[in-house]
Amino acid sequence: MKAGLVTGPRRFELVEVPEPAARPGVAVAAIALCGICGTDVHGFASADPYNPAICGHEWVGTVIATGDGVTNVAEGDRVVPGSAPACGACPECHSGRPDYCARAFLGVIGRDTLAPPHGAFAPRLALDARRLIAAPSSLSDIQAALVEPTTVALHAVRRTPPRPGETVVVQGCGPIGLLTLQCARAEGAEHLIAVEPDAGRRALAKALGADQALTPDEAAEALAGAPAGLVFECAGAPPAIQAAVDLVGRGGRVNLVGVSGAATIQPKAWTVKEVSVTGSLAYLHDESAAAMDLIADGQVRVEPLHDATVPLERAAETFAALADDPGAAVKILVDPRP
Repeated sequence: MKAGLVTGPRRFELVEVPEPAARPGVAVAAIALCGICGTDVHGFASADPYNPAICGHEWVGTVIATGDGVTNVAEGDRVVPGSAPACGACPECHSGRPDYCARAFLGVIGRDTLAPPHGAFAPRLALDARRLIAAPSSLSDIQAALVEPTTVALHAVRRTPPRPGETVVVQGCGPIGLLTLQCARAEGAEHLIAVEPDAGRRALAKALGADQALTPDEAAEALAGAPAGLVFECAGAPPAIQAAVDLVGRGGRVNLVGVSGAATIQPKAWTVKEVSVTGSLAYLHDESAAAMDLIADGQVRVEPLHDATVPLERAAETFAALADDPGAAVKILVDPRP
């Protein structure tokens, strides 16, 4: 079987891999669609080694085999990937912090003992069955393929819930930013401002519920006299971290959702404002079902983010195009079926 993997800087290849098999605690899913995540593109464009277990982690598929001890899913179930429930046995769980369960987190980042040798840029994938979440029939395959990034956005919003009356800014309108925008509205944000340099993405942000969609310079000017209370930093660009802090007032909050490299900041500004900075990564087990509910009832619209679906054979050229021009598309899905 062929699986698509990032094998080096700007190199995405279809690699021959063993046919995945069910084993204790593991189920096999036939993949219908897999989204190309910004993390995948970063791994492609970077010289840093990229974990093959998460190269293709936004997907929907159908269970075709289950191993011993698998009880939460059965053959024929349509599923999406999520986080396993808290294990109850690790130090974090024993200390009353199940949201930080070490076993569940290792599964999400592909570092656990059941981690697969490749992701879902492949016709089939074997995965820790505890991470599989049944997708309702009310969701199309395209909607279900976007549950995983929606869950990332929902987790971020739940980490720093909007407060009544405050201005909420979403900085960066890629897929995670546009989903965070919608989740923030669903969780009670009353005044939403999207900040994005690309005109097309600003227009999409407005269509998806932003009250205003501004360039970074426009946002700095507009918020100079009436700063935001909360900024979700979704751009993942080093200069955007200080820019996010600049947009909030005293006692404001900044949630770092995008994953950035080393950044230059102005600590004095953070201290004077008494800014609270929160990091947000991945999601919790129960948030996948909550994200699916938001999509199913229309509070989060994922279809406008979908630009195209390409076959696995065109994934390499698509990766290259996205690396050369990240603004060329919001979300491209790969269909790995022969």
